[in-house]
Amino acid sequence: MMADIQAFYSSMEASGTPKRYTHNMAGYQFEYDDWLAAQCGCLRTEEWRKQMYVETSMRKRSQPETYRDQWEDEHLVR
Repeated sequence: MMADIQAFYSSMEASGTPKRYTHNMAGYQFEYDDWLAAQCGCLRTEEWRKQMYVETSMRKRSQPETYRDQWEDEHLVR
């Protein structure tokens, strides 16, 4: 286990990622979630949920002040 931790920190250092981001799982969150589900005998995260998260994240970055309040979804209401 210590070897895994040392390897993880070495990869962070090699990529220039500060240690304060140790718990940032953005790059492998779904992989971890699916692994955890398998360990518990549960279903994996559905692809549509992953896609919704990705789309919402992009919207949050592009419109940080209004991403919750303004929607471009009029075409969906007919």
